[in-house]
Amino acid sequence: MTAQWALALAGDVDDAPLHGVLDEVVARFSDGAARPDELPALARFADDLRARAPLPALEAQLRTLSHAGYLRGSLTVIAGALRSDPTPELALVLARELLDALDPSLGVRLCRAVLARPEVQASDRRLDGAFVAANLLLGDALLEGGDPGAALRHFEAVLSVDVDHPRALRGWGSSVRALEAKGLTAEHRSRGLALLDGLDELELRHAFGAERYDLGRPLGRGRHAVVYEAYDRHVGRDVAIKRLLQPDARRSEVPERVLEARFFAEARTLARVRSPHVVALYDVQPRHRFIALELCRGGNLRLALRRGLCTADDLPRIAEQLRAALAAVHAAGAVHRDIKPANILVRERRRGSPVALADFGLAVGHDPNRAATNAGTLRYLAPELRGTATLAGPGAPRSARATPASDRFSAGVVLLELAQSPMPLPDALDRIDADLDARALVPDTLPAPWPTTLRALLSPHPEERQW
Repeated sequence: MTAQWALALAGDVDDAPLHGVLDEVVARFSDGAARPDELPALARFADDLRARAPLPALEAQLRTLSHAGYLRGSLTVIAGALRSDPTPELALVLARELLDALDPSLGVRLCRAVLARPEVQASDRRLDGAFVAANLLLGDALLEGGDPGAALRHFEAVLSVDVDHPRALRGWGSSVRALEAKGLTAEHRSRGLALLDGLDELELRHAFGAERYDLGRPLGRGRHAVVYEAYDRHVGRDVAIKRLLQPDARRSEVPERVLEARFFAEARTLARVRSPHVVALYDVQPRHRFIALELCRGGNLRLALRRGLCTADDLPRIAEQLRAALAAVHAAGAVHRDIKPANILVRERRRGSPVALADFGLAVGHDPNRAATNAGTLRYLAPELRGTATLAGPGAPRSARATPASDRFSAGVVLLELAQSPMPLPDALDRIDADLDARALVPDTLPAPWPTTLRALLSPHPEERQW
């Protein structure tokens, strides 16, 4: 029997790396395997693959066929279907089967081909996306195959999306221990993420390892920067290193010089602010494109709410700390412009830990003659900043400027979210509506004085937002 029947299922899609691996799967498993025209159950499986049936249903069919002794034919059918419709999630199902002792090296190559696809790279912010799934498969396979250095790179990729991912943390720790057992130093721990992010490894080692900072695990990654845990040898304390990434000219809409100016403007803003509830700035290194900040180990307020470390009972405490942080920012002549739970850090991973305002990358001075458009996150944005011009491109008309009052509105939305947790915020906050009156969203059932306080902060009239 030849592989031609399986290849005939496919169209001629220009996807050479993935197709090359799929052709090998067909060549490896088709000889002697059952064919759809010989087995009705396999024919139904092939039909469901072409119809893009839900993945759980396809996986159930695959298990049934495998238990009946038709795994080789099933894998060949999947490979053929993927050549005409290269769905990353289905390709990873095939990869898992290959990695499970059938042909691990072929499974690794298939995972890498999937990971190289643009739509998979574009899912690198989603916990449930193919980017995370492919990196986890690769990390586990490479670690089991005796290559902890390569495995580390993939576990770090997952940790850059979710710093507390349990499986990635276990894999990261196992990889580090395996490297140390081979006599490799801690400097190798950051090698994987450096390569993954397209950074220059030698520059990283010179900037951090040899001079002052011992770089540790990644804490998170945004569109333009990555944050690492690090140890400051000069002072003897743990810090957070925030490093500006080299922009991808094909994907970035913002020139590199603008990104760099914004990045170091954050440092200048932080240098002016004095508050125990604002993340402290420790060091600025323009040459190596990073700043060193106070390390907050508890993650952000969004994660704390999910973990149950913060609840509605914490509203008075967090509100007072956020009020003090904003007062210090505004006293320093700045407007934050992006107050939201993701930018409010929790100092320690425990109940009752203080919070600190962070991420001043969008902060500006509150100049009455300057409009601040294209900033902030919609659901936390004040009504005067919600017009379509605010969210439009550079050529759009100038809309209302960001002010301390618009920061206070955003804080009011954060506190409303905390007061109502674990219930989500009302959908009205996710619409572009310059006439939004968020006071109606505050429930009367909150204990005093919170209905009055939140309605003041959420007033559509900026002058009424007193705190």
